[in-house]
Amino acid sequence: MRQGSLSTRHLAELPSRQPLTMFAATGLGGLLLDRVFPQSMQFWLGTMCAMVLVWWIAWVAAPQLSNSLRIRTEVLTRLRTACWFGFILFAFAGRHALDEWQYASATIREVLSSEEEPTVMVAVIDEPVRLQRDALENTVARTSDVVGMGSGPNGHHNVQYQTRLVVRVVTMRRGTQPVPITGRVMVMVDAERQDLRPGDTVKLYGRIAAIPPPSNPGETDQRIAARRQNIHARMRVGSAAQVEQLPNAGDANGQSSWDVWLQRWLADRAASARDTILNQIEPSQRGLALALTLGQRDFLDRTTNERLLVTGTAHLLSVSGLHLGIIVLLTGAVAGLLRLPLSGSVTLIVIVMLFYVAITGARPPVTRAAILLSTVILARLLARPHHPLNSLSLAAIILMIWMPAEIFGIGVQLSFLAVATLLLCGRPFSNALTPAAETIRVEERFDELAQQSQAAWRRVLSFIASWTGRVLWYSGAVTLMALPLVWSQFHVVSPISVIVNVMLSPLMALALSAGVLTILAGWSLSSLAWIPGGICGKLLSIMQWVIDSAANLPGGHFWLPSPPTSWVVTFYLGLVAWAAIRPMVTSRGIRRRVIEAGLLVGWIGIALALATSPAELPNQTLEATFVDVGHGTATILRPNRQEIWLYDCGWMGNANATSRNIEDALWSLGATHIDGIFLSHADTDHYNALPGLAERFSIGMVLVPPGFFEGDGTALARASETIRRHQIPVQEVSRGQRIRRGQPSWLDQLEVLHPPRERIDANDNANSLVLRIDWGERVLLLPGDLEPPGTAVLTNTPRPPPGGVIMAPHHGSLRMDAEAVLQWARPLETVVSGGQRAAKPEVTAMLSAAGGGVHVTSREGAIRVRMGPESALQIRAFLQQPW
Repeated sequence: MRQGSLSTRHLAELPSRQPLTMFAATGLGGLLLDRVFPQSMQFWLGTMCAMVLVWWIAWVAAPQLSNSLRIRTEVLTRLRTACWFGFILFAFAGRHALDEWQYASATIREVLSSEEEPTVMVAVIDEPVRLQRDALENTVARTSDVVGMGSGPNGHHNVQYQTRLVVRVVTMRRGTQPVPITGRVMVMVDAERQDLRPGDTVKLYGRIAAIPPPSNPGETDQRIAARRQNIHARMRVGSAAQVEQLPNAGDANGQSSWDVWLQRWLADRAASARDTILNQIEPSQRGLALALTLGQRDFLDRTTNERLLVTGTAHLLSVSGLHLGIIVLLTGAVAGLLRLPLSGSVTLIVIVMLFYVAITGARPPVTRAAILLSTVILARLLARPHHPLNSLSLAAIILMIWMPAEIFGIGVQLSFLAVATLLLCGRPFSNALTPAAETIRVEERFDELAQQSQAAWRRVLSFIASWTGRVLWYSGAVTLMALPLVWSQFHVVSPISVIVNVMLSPLMALALSAGVLTILAGWSLSSLAWIPGGICGKLLSIMQWVIDSAANLPGGHFWLPSPPTSWVVTFYLGLVAWAAIRPMVTSRGIRRRVIEAGLLVGWIGIALALATSPAELPNQTLEATFVDVGHGTATILRPNRQEIWLYDCGWMGNANATSRNIEDALWSLGATHIDGIFLSHADTDHYNALPGLAERFSIGMVLVPPGFFEGDGTALARASETIRRHQIPVQEVSRGQRIRRGQPSWLDQLEVLHPPRERIDANDNANSLVLRIDWGERVLLLPGDLEPPGTAVLTNTPRPPPGGVIMAPHHGSLRMDAEAVLQWARPLETVVSGGQRAAKPEVTAMLSAAGGGVHVTSREGAIRVRMGPESALQIRAFLQQPW
């Protein structure tokens, strides 16, 4: 760590050498202050005035105070400095309070709930229109691209697109009349509408709802991300015809103003660049090409996104400093070919850089990079000294003033953290005219002279070895510094990322250059755009192969529960503290690298222990958590703190075989292993999350009813392949069969009630796996999608004792004779694992006819049932009482 060390003198000189760094740190403290202890703008304005008053008193009355009270001048100077820092702190706190007030003042928040309702809305498009693939069409579209379907009306292949709009509401129908409303809404149109641009006024017919809170433990709160983007609600529009562009909208909304005109022009350029990529890049690489060149990741399928995540390469496709640096180098090369003077070259570079920032959406990472590069260019133009950390701090200050909420986004934090790490590893103080710095420079010159006397092949090998070591050092440093944040937010630790990033960086630079040339050729020489487009596609194919290979490498990445937030904060606070005391440790002759390695290993070990510690569970208590997955079933069974079992794992519409919501709930329990999964029957909404779970958790066994795998279908074949690839034991179970594990366990309280060994001559629903779990004097019944004639077979078996808990058969369907099962079971409580249809009043009325309580996951979120000793029964709904 010699390259990144800081001396005591450097720390003492930090305020004078890097004032913007201190300014940025104080500003961040102000944002955090109002985030943790929110106050009104008036309160922060008052504190700012108090700081100014104290400063004025210390300045004007300094001679009198020094003489009468014998207060030293240095103390008064420090007091005035503290007042300035206090003023900055409270100013940024006030900026955050203002931003929160502006967001909260939108009237749309007062009229909406998390339940969708039909409405008609007049709004103005506030951001460039974005296209993305329909999630339900991803699989079909990808297959069609490969086989080469014909082009659609816009030159694209015939795949289904969705249009994403961000609009500023003007009026919204309440009752039968339009009412003036303020707020911003994310609108998803299930069709392609490329004709719309910022500033257009549209009338939208669809269903609108507020951003819902998380309904499952461990689930990401979508309201936080929506807040950072100033989004108050979301709306679903079913077709292109339900988006009506109003006539003369431009004149009515001041579209002649220069800022709106510029937005529309930039949106047209961005759309043209997107269409060029879609038309010139081979279909299998279009998503990567758009993400790489324009930062539009909407065309990436979920599988590719996940592989980018687990290999630690997702940042390569997030437009930031690396991308902007390549653009600047290309522009500088063009300026050199044109023999432009220095001022002309700088002007061209700045114009191209700002244009690229604008058409890629001016997101915080690329904005940060633009500010950083602008200060470097300006410093060189003016022949002034330049400090990288000060420039990075300037970017942070501008972003905190411009978009204070975004500074708390994980993408922004990782972006700044990565750049700061690279700067610290690259000798941020090496330009200082100090004896130590001069000594290092002299030694480097002697090394260079010594290398020049060697043979050419040895110089080449030495250069390659030196370059590889340096790049691996940078990649490893960034990976380690980002580890706590990535682990905390994405549940993944990726050691392979250190090597993969080094391998992909040169390929990415070449592919980005080819992609930019493709766009430029599409604008000016469309007949030649296929040449750089073909090169870009081939390079991206190589990158895709590297990413896929790294993602499949055993031990390359690990899925883990998140460590506590407090422990993540401890890491970064400890890092700052270690930077301060590190030089003193060196002066005592202690090996710093050994201490650093020990501290890092210790932090990781403690974090792993905290993350994987099982969630609390009272002794002799059975816990069943019915996860809110929409129309589907996923029930987590915990007979003790050490074991986790699942009854079904899937939901309707899960075409990508993901395991979201279920994995979040499992990680919140500290789980890394699932002892077993019961699959009730072969309907996809009961097992299609199995592939996703198998990628993230080790699975002890899968238990299925007879004939489960005899059916057909893509989802069933995928589940079978997953079981084979992960070598998961499969056991068929039927009525009366006990599940043995070689030693007494909670499974002795579990009984299979249905189906019989010989399948009923009916569909899979009628042959659903029905489990009965006796716990004390209570009974938990899990009947899957049981329906006639299987219902009659079950109700002819001995009745369980009354007063238990049952999951409603077939998601509470009114047509599946659930009433017969309820009369047979006589439950005290009924849980419905279902979507919006299950939340209808008729379902509750039918299920509560026997006098028991009814709980619906789509209405109450995840439902947690605990059966304890002495017949204790506790039911808790996540939306009402989160845990």
